[in-house]
Amino acid sequence: MKIKYFVYWCLSFLIFPTSSYAHVKWFTQNKEPSIFTLDELNRPVFWFLFSLTVVTLAVIVYADRYLEKWPSYQKFSAYLESYADRAPVILRVFTGASLLLSWQADSIIAPELKIHSGEVGWYQFLLAILMLTSKTAPLGGLGMIGLYLYAINEYGFFHMLDYLVYPAIGYYLLVNASNSIKISHTRIPALYIGLGFSLCWAALEKVFFPHWGLDILSQKPALTMGLPHEFFLLACAFVELALGYLLIIGLLQRPLALVITLVFFTTSAFFGKTEVIGHTILHGALLVFAVVGPGHYYPAPIEFHQKLPLRAAFAAVNFVIIVGILGLAYYSMAIPKFQLSSLF
Repeated sequence: MKIKYFVYWCLSFLIFPTSSYAHVKWFTQNKEPSIFTLDELNRPVFWFLFSLTVVTLAVIVYADRYLEKWPSYQKFSAYLESYADRAPVILRVFTGASLLLSWQADSIIAPELKIHSGEVGWYQFLLAILMLTSKTAPLGGLGMIGLYLYAINEYGFFHMLDYLVYPAIGYYLLVNASNSIKISHTRIPALYIGLGFSLCWAALEKVFFPHWGLDILSQKPALTMGLPHEFFLLACAFVELALGYLLIIGLLQRPLALVITLVFFTTSAFFGKTEVIGHTILHGALLVFAVVGPGHYYPAPIEFHQKLPLRAAFAAVNFVIIVGILGLAYYSMAIPKFQLSSLF
């Protein structure tokens, strides 16, 4: 049995993108909440995938060191870094495009967050205009943070945690022009943490609300390539958790960013315009990661240890801790949100 699931897991790394990065709330027709309890998650397949993910993260530490020493990769990395000074322009272009797409679709930030006031749409249009120049971009970044706070008021804090990357992008644009080096360089770790957290939080949605993801897979069964739907969805959740976590701790920054952004392009073929609206701004953040790498002022968390065994232990142990904390936080916030307190 375990060998079969191991094969499924390996295959899911190749095919997971078509459902893992499709935010399920954007596409599901089943809007009724039905949360999985902690007892329902306590299954052999859950713990097998969890354990396999922990081991894989430890192995990735060694793969990361191998890449760092590979001459071809060093040249490729140096080539990408030669464009590092263009990172703010890249982010401004994709952010402006995303704001215009959201304005045209009558949504705030993401496709399912519908605008209830025409003024908000024009506000987004104004923010897009502010992205045109480096001098006005900081004001646009501040405006994006304000837009996120407005969305919290409209849709609630729990819902908006899915999109923590948006205020992170706003913060990047806001502090980019700061005269303080210490402040301006916080933009890179803030962006990594924002996008990493968003991926992890979206992955937990697949864990605790699997009926939404299963509804999508029932509409497009070809995505699973014949694999069991429940297993495939849970595998996607763990892959997404791992990728978000890797961004947070700073492993495989450039390769990871390029792979994820290419995956986003492929999912657009399956999910169309809605996918483009929701992910355009993320392409900008990922391309920034590709050109700037880990940054050079503030060390990535994984760099706290130099010896590979300690790094591997750091990656594995902290994944367990972070997933435990986020999982319990998500569950405890989802229960009252959907009036399911009777499950306790």
